[in-house]
Amino acid sequence: MAPISPVSRKRSTPSHSDDGISDESFSKRARLSPVLPNTPPPEESLSGKKATAPLFDDDPKRLQLRSLALVLEHVGFDGASPEALEAFSAEVESYATHFLAKVTAHMHNARRSQPTPLDFEYALSRFDLPLASIEPHLKPPIPKSKLFVHLDAEPPEEKSETAIALLGDDLSGDSDKKVKPYIPKRFPSFPSKHTYKWTEKESARETDPRKIREEAAKAARQGEEALRRLVNLGRRKTKDPRSKERYQLWEQTMSDLMSGKKPNGEAVDATEDRSMIVNSDRRYYRKGAVMKSKPLIDEGTIVVSRE
Repeated sequence: MAPISPVSRKRSTPSHSDDGISDESFSKRARLSPVLPNTPPPEESLSGKKATAPLFDDDPKRLQLRSLALVLEHVGFDGASPEALEAFSAEVESYATHFLAKVTAHMHNARRSQPTPLDFEYALSRFDLPLASIEPHLKPPIPKSKLFVHLDAEPPEEKSETAIALLGDDLSGDSDKKVKPYIPKRFPSFPSKHTYKWTEKESARETDPRKIREEAAKAARQGEEALRRLVNLGRRKTKDPRSKERYQLWEQTMSDLMSGKKPNGEAVDATEDRSMIVNSDRRYYRKGAVMKSKPLIDEGTIVVSRE
């Protein structure tokens, strides 16, 4: 199969043999102006901004990078890129992690919860580090002026006036802090007194003999007044005509019952008209099973079986 030849996109030249095309002038052909695509503007290079505010746990990392920079400067390097410092820091962290793992393993094997110099000696021996190699590090060649770390002063703490207004001067701990001059001024203010002081309470039992006698006399007087009120209430009940009438009716009823007379004056028949109750179906009642008791056998008797 012969390959298909691609169609040529080139415009063919007009020939005089074509009918109608030869008479057409070139000026009647449409002219198309080239339209360029809309290209976006060139992108601006964005430079990364370094964070100036350190993180809450960034201080150990910064101190480690500072110590690495001092070591490189002492060896002879003028500077180092951040990538090189990070790689160097990763190597130091890996070495320290393996070293402390040996210390922890020896500590756990000895059933201890705190490391001792023997644990560090074991770790140094596993890393082939003699004790004499540590002595030069007691006096490092770096001057002390560079070893001293200048820490930035913390911003002053804003005093919260709302807590004082809420608790009051009696519960505020500022008075205790002012009394103790040895406490640095940069330390935070004391919390409320009720968080670290025991509130004294008055004893429920009085110990003063004079007050004890006064309380006893007051209690006796109150008891006497209570008894008087009870007696007065009893007297008021006796003076009530309705209660007196009810009491007379009750007394008359009880006397009639004791004398054996009816309310209309007739005598009460003492004989009781009650016949005998006969249970004709008593033999059909439910009865308990009769327990058959075995006869007692003396030790001297001989039992002969009938089998």
